[in-house]
Parts: sequence; structure tokens; C-alpha cells
Amino acid sequence: MAISSIAKASRVERAVERLEAAVSRLDEALVSAPTGVGGDANGGEVQSLRDENAELRNLNRDAAERLGSAVRKIQGLLENRADS
Repeated sequence: MAISSIAKASRVERAVERLEAAVSRLDEALVSAPTGVGGDANGGEVQSLRDENAELRNLNRDAAERLGSAVRKIQGLLENRADS
């Protein structure tokens, strides 16, 4: 059972990494886009979305860390129980 928990944790971590990479690619595309795409008229909205994106990334990272910690604690409990 412990191996299954490890696999689930690593799958979550990989998913978080893929999400962060995708968001980074979108940010880069937006920055390198011609002025006509999301130009000055939407500048405030773009900045607002970037701020929200940064906040969501931080929340996502924090949640992934807490989830990983919880999985490790559960694994430890299961291993201790198996050893008894």
C-alpha cells in the first residue's frame, strides 16, 4: 500500500510541474505577442490576470507541499503499523 501512496504523490507532483510549465509557456507567448494582441487597451486586465496567476501558482505549490507532507506521514504510520 505504501508504494501506491508514493506513486500517487509523485503523480501529483508531476501534474503540478506540468501545469506550471504550461502556464509559463502561456506567459512567454503573451509577452512575446505583437502589440495588437492584448495591446494597451487590455494592459490592466493582463496585469490583473498575471497577478492572479502568480497567486494561484503559490497556492498550488503550497497545496502540493502540504499534500506531500500528509502522504509521507501516512506512509510512516502504515510502515510503523506493518512493523508491529
